[in-house]
Amino acid sequence: MDNKFMAIVLGFKNYAFQNKEIEELALSRARICAECPFAVETMFKQMLPDNSIKQIEGLKCSDCGCILSAKVRQIIDSCPQNKW
Repeated sequence: MDNKFMAIVLGFKNYAFQNKEIEELALSRARICAECPFAVETMFKQMLPDNSIKQIEGLKCSDCGCILSAKVRQIIDSCPQNKW
């Protein structure tokens, strides 16, 4: 499997089963993503509510295509814009 797929799988695992260290990292990344012009609204806000990081709830990265609630919670891949 490729790294991007594994990164998103790990991100969704960390979204579902949160731990403090990953959530701190995710919050730091989410602050950056929330201001990024590549962060765009999707229909996922209703399907995947992000109760702990509201700034990115329902957003995806239009550059890499990843759902940000998962992207910020993984530790394999980096931001495609090199912002984190």
